[in-house]
Amino acid sequence: MDNIMEECRKLNLMITNSEEYRNYIFARNSIKANEDLYNSLMEFKRRYEDIMKYTDGNPYDEIYRIYYENDDLIHNSTVNEYLRAESALSKLIRSIIAKVTDGIRFEE
Repeated sequence: MDNIMEECRKLNLMITNSEEYRNYIFARNSIKANEDLYNSLMEFKRRYEDIMKYTDGNPYDEIYRIYYENDDLIHNSTVNEYLRAESALSKLIRSIIAKVTDGIRFEE
């Protein structure tokens, strides 16, 4: 198990040195520099998550409504850069998890 944990530490270092992570940190710091913009985005994301979690059936109308209400926020270049960087880092992490767990079966 120690060997696996050491490899995890190496992988963590590789991730934190990746372009995706560096871009995310830069974008996060940029958006946090504007407290109002950051708070607006966090509120938007919270509302989006609530809709996805608690809407029965198809949440399309509710999602469309909050995007419409927050059009200026979504099209802000700092917000857009942050969302793209966050998405790229999430995609990298999901790919790593999928590769690490590929072929592992708990039940046959």
